[in-house]
Amino acid sequence: MKKFAHLSALIECSSGVVPRVETVKTYLTLLSRMGYDRLYLGLADAYKIEEEPYFNYKRGGYTTKDLREMDAFAKRCGVELIAQIHTLSHLHFLRKYPEYTDLFDTDNVLMVGDERVYTLAEHMIKAISEGLSSRVIHIGMDEAFGIGTGEYQKKYGAADKKELILRHFDRLLPILQKYGYTCELWGDMLIETDNTRVTAEEVRRHIPDDVTVFLWDYTERDEAKLCRMIENMQQHSPHVAYAGGVWKYVGFGPCNRYSLGCILPQMKACYEKGVSHYMVTLWSDNCARCSVDAALPSLYVAAEYANGTYDGTGEPDKDKFFAITGARFDDMLALDYIDDPLKTKRGNVSSSSFWTFYTDLLLGNFDLFLTPGIERAYAALAEEYAALKGGAFGHVFAMSEAVMRVLARKAPLPARIRAAYAAGDRAAIEQAIEQIEELKEAIAAFSEAYDAYFLHDNRAFGLEVHHLYDGGQLARCDYAVKRLRAFLDRGERVEELEGGVLPIHYRPALTPERSCMVDYRMLISYCIQ
Repeated sequence: MKKFAHLSALIECSSGVVPRVETVKTYLTLLSRMGYDRLYLGLADAYKIEEEPYFNYKRGGYTTKDLREMDAFAKRCGVELIAQIHTLSHLHFLRKYPEYTDLFDTDNVLMVGDERVYTLAEHMIKAISEGLSSRVIHIGMDEAFGIGTGEYQKKYGAADKKELILRHFDRLLPILQKYGYTCELWGDMLIETDNTRVTAEEVRRHIPDDVTVFLWDYTERDEAKLCRMIENMQQHSPHVAYAGGVWKYVGFGPCNRYSLGCILPQMKACYEKGVSHYMVTLWSDNCARCSVDAALPSLYVAAEYANGTYDGTGEPDKDKFFAITGARFDDMLALDYIDDPLKTKRGNVSSSSFWTFYTDLLLGNFDLFLTPGIERAYAALAEEYAALKGGAFGHVFAMSEAVMRVLARKAPLPARIRAAYAAGDRAAIEQAIEQIEELKEAIAAFSEAYDAYFLHDNRAFGLEVHHLYDGGQLARCDYAVKRLRAFLDRGERVEELEGGVLPIHYRPALTPERSCMVDYRMLISYCIQ
């Protein structure tokens, strides 16, 4: 027996990762076979607006023709294709252009009450209405931190943030109605309690009966607490849905085990509390390195639970997964080891692949969190991924193999270089130089494999970010060799290697199987702002 009226997935199509139309069609096929009835495109700005030429400028967004093509395919699959856009927050990318700068209250939030904001909002909604046939639209409005505290406060004085949220919503409703839309929105700002006198009852009276509000939390797994969270949201809105997520956006791996450890209790709590819609989100924060394909085990298990064919204990039907995807369940789940190289299977969230890849060779620090000898685990995983073909997802395994070959060389290097330099061990420094040259080859091979994966699944826009990241690694390798060679040949100091490194006392401590460090700036430099 199906547990929900709607089971949906959301694929982010912005943040520098825009899936190709064919990739979306593939996902529509897979989701339909699993039992999903809705796919949300997390568009942010990933669509073209005729009246707004700088909106999505050179970011690979979908044209009206693209949206119509995907929409028609979705209908053939029996899946409703819905746009999830932003009409208040998460529009910081527009601040690059003078045409939009003075539409903002804070860096991330539009100015409530500014007529030009509602002109922009109507252009957004009109563009979506011309491309997608669904009359459901998700208008975002989450994480509007600092609303009313920037330019708004300068112009109009202090304001109650929830009053501003509701006032903005009031201005959007007539536009949505003009284009025949029933709307949905994220609910986090509606249940805020700081800097507001607006009560839950006032919010509930304000939200029309046909509006759905999404409670979202990607980490909570305590069913009793989840039930209380749902009850609280139900006091604010007559129609509540829940959004969980697959943690594919913190490293090179998907963290399926961790994600399912949250998703299944969330689904159980939703069923108990009469929530009729559960959504699995696949965000791509920070130009996420991980493929959406790597999240298929989570999507499948969630669907099996929602369909009433899996109770959340033991193992799911792996033969059925193979019949749907053409890949083995255990092979796809093995991609979790990218961020759990010691194969603890503890189901923690980890981005260790990310911080190991980008820790600077000379500045070091994040290598302090690595288990001694972990390079052997990375090397073994490289061979394991090379042997796994993954059906239609071979390009994902090829990229994953290439990541492991980089980490197998990179993981021990910063500490070796520091120790060799401190001891003045010329032979060890020569060996480190050779190892840096091998690392360069591995990074170059990874970059080629990543290009192949990225262009297989996504439009080219956003790939330049990764070229800059990886090119920076190669440049630092060359620089490290030059500095170490100058030390050997002329006795020149390597300033970056003097004074040792100070451990950063994270709580809880980072480990290869438990971490969430995705601040690229901190990994590469302590000087960058």
